[in-house]
Amino acid sequence: MFLGPPGTAKSLLSKSMCEAIDGYFFYYLLTRFTTPEEVFGPLSLKALQQDDYNRKIDGYLPTAHIAFLDEIFKSNSSILNSFLTILNERKFHNGNRILDVPLLSAFGASNELPEENESLEALYDRFLFRCQVKYVEDEANFIDMLFGDAEHFKPSARLSLENVHDLQAQARELGVDADVKKIILETRREFRAKNIHLSDRRWKKIVKVLKVAAASVGKKTVDRSMVLLLQHMTWDCPEQKEHIKNMLMDLIISGGESLGKLKKEADGLQSLVQRSVDFKFPLRIRCYDCSEVLDNSKKLYIHKTLFPEHSYYDPYRISLHLRYFGYVELIKVMQEEYGWNFVENTPQRVRSYVMELASMRERHAQARVKVEEEVEELKGLLDANIWISPNDRMAVMNRCENKINLLRDIDRTFRIIESMIEQDGQVSFMDRASVFQAEAQ
Repeated sequence: MFLGPPGTAKSLLSKSMCEAIDGYFFYYLLTRFTTPEEVFGPLSLKALQQDDYNRKIDGYLPTAHIAFLDEIFKSNSSILNSFLTILNERKFHNGNRILDVPLLSAFGASNELPEENESLEALYDRFLFRCQVKYVEDEANFIDMLFGDAEHFKPSARLSLENVHDLQAQARELGVDADVKKIILETRREFRAKNIHLSDRRWKKIVKVLKVAAASVGKKTVDRSMVLLLQHMTWDCPEQKEHIKNMLMDLIISGGESLGKLKKEADGLQSLVQRSVDFKFPLRIRCYDCSEVLDNSKKLYIHKTLFPEHSYYDPYRISLHLRYFGYVELIKVMQEEYGWNFVENTPQRVRSYVMELASMRERHAQARVKVEEEVEELKGLLDANIWISPNDRMAVMNRCENKINLLRDIDRTFRIIESMIEQDGQVSFMDRASVFQAEAQ
């Protein structure tokens, strides 16, 4: 699907691509007045005389190998609804018969996206590749466009139908690397979080495209460099393109681990541990029974463990001695009445922190291998991938250095969390993690 304003050569681009493939090519400019006869063929008068309702389809869309439907969203509903089965199932209902159509690919062009209230979502969903076409911006290219001879362009190579079918057969035999599966799942999660929804049909077709792309360059499996093609197949409106592209680059570099998400999770855990293990109270708390002053969560928890029957003054009324509480009531007052950003520290909570951090450490280690130790491997994959533009290839490699710095930043956060959890004279964080993991197994 080519989307762009009038006069941006959408039709020329589409026709040139279609003409590079052998087979019957069907082209039609659609309008709101287009009739089914113009696209699918006229009714057979001879058949009607025998009460048989069918069309003479030779030379029309149901017999085409490649089709270009210009201004596709401007047609009427009777035409557009008939496209759905042809574009997806490759079937055409001709009277009471269901025919297989030889269509390999369909190209569409439009000046604008379909409106939500036009019920064209199903048709738009069937166009897997989306390409936004703009006016020429570079002046050198503009000069070439003005004084060149692009209108008479002829492709230097052609694909035969046999070439296409052979490549499809090769693609079906290809496997998919574990990295690619992980990246696709993480992409799907990110899309859902951003309210970008892809149909299962599109996901299925995307995997087929990745296999074809890999087979076309002689690869034995779909590797992570191929996933960057998703930037052309997963957006619904142009505003989503840049975000999707950046997200895919990050996931390709880290082997499917979203380092931005990992950093956010690490910062969240640090904040939670700070609030429970080493939270500095806005006001000091004094014990009613022994007058010990407690100024942070660690001291309070240790005191409560040693003297479970002791009570504590109200921190805002300590000079008046008007109120004092047991430990449980004190925690409730601190959190609910005074709004202190405090989480009660317990062995169970510390255990959960240790386990969660150990899990993050493992994810971090896997991502670090992909980013730091496999940079040259990734560069090789990108260089061998003819479907990746030079600009995108360069952008991915430039981002690798940023990811290395982010990994180091996350590691510093981990060390801060560990230092807060560890206590002098007690078992180290790593020993705790080993014990907890062994118990879990």
